[in-house]
Amino acid sequence: MKLLRYFVGIALCSLCSCSEEDFTPNQQIVGLGGDEFEWTANDQWIYDNLTQPYNIDVKYRWDQSELDLNKMVVPVKEEVVVPVLRAVKKAFIDPYESEAGTTFVAKLTPKRYVLVGSPSYNTNGTITLGTAEGGRKIVLYRLNWYASGDATLLPEILRTCHHEFGHTMHQTKMYPTEYKSITPAGYTTSWNNTTDDDAVKLGFISPYSRSSSDEDFVEMIARILVYGREAFEERVAKAAAIYADPVQGAGLAYNPADALRQKESMVVDYMKNTWGIDFYDTDTRKGLVTLVQENLAELLANE
Repeated sequence: MKLLRYFVGIALCSLCSCSEEDFTPNQQIVGLGGDEFEWTANDQWIYDNLTQPYNIDVKYRWDQSELDLNKMVVPVKEEVVVPVLRAVKKAFIDPYESEAGTTFVAKLTPKRYVLVGSPSYNTNGTITLGTAEGGRKIVLYRLNWYASGDATLLPEILRTCHHEFGHTMHQTKMYPTEYKSITPAGYTTSWNNTTDDDAVKLGFISPYSRSSSDEDFVEMIARILVYGREAFEERVAKAAAIYADPVQGAGLAYNPADALRQKESMVVDYMKNTWGIDFYDTDTRKGLVTLVQENLAELLANE
């Protein structure tokens, strides 16, 4: 799974100038459990729109136990909680509900979302934007960067949700094993050294998709849903041009455009045959891609 997180900020002692004299035995330490909080408008929105219909819990108040103890991140600002969750519901949950029904969403969607304010920086130079644990919890990072109409961060937030939900689906019902044999030589643990052009040249939709066949599969789902079919077609055309070029295509053992088409076909068939979901439009109904694209466009236009 693609891990994307945030750092829990600055050490408490450096923030508060802690000393032994500052501490008293009855001093409350927030985040150790048993804390009491006032019910707010954020909590009511979460209950009405996520908990009650889908049994989804959201943790936005600080709780270090939900995060990697080795990472430094900061809490999410309360004013961005509902705007972020509203966008997640509209362009992630609602399209799946339209295509597959409320029961499908309530059964498969992760039951806990943890919201974090900052990114999580990794030692290999990458940034974690989100993580998932066993298909039951999603952690979303870098949310304090969020602003209304943000055409850069909002798609990234949604891509994280769709990516991790893709893992939940294939961990529940596996995609065809033939998918793993389309570009087997292209998978590598050093994917972070791959440029976008390198990924296209090898038949991958993103550099991260080179990390494993599972990541490749869910990257195909997430990126087509969030960036649209037209963007995918542009990528296929670029792959075809690279293959046809005497210099760039020299030494390639296969046509990367064909590889992308095979992966796309398997994704479409998997969604339809396994979950009864139309990935693309049909003669009688909008597909999942169109539903996500329309709702995302509405979010960007109205916020």
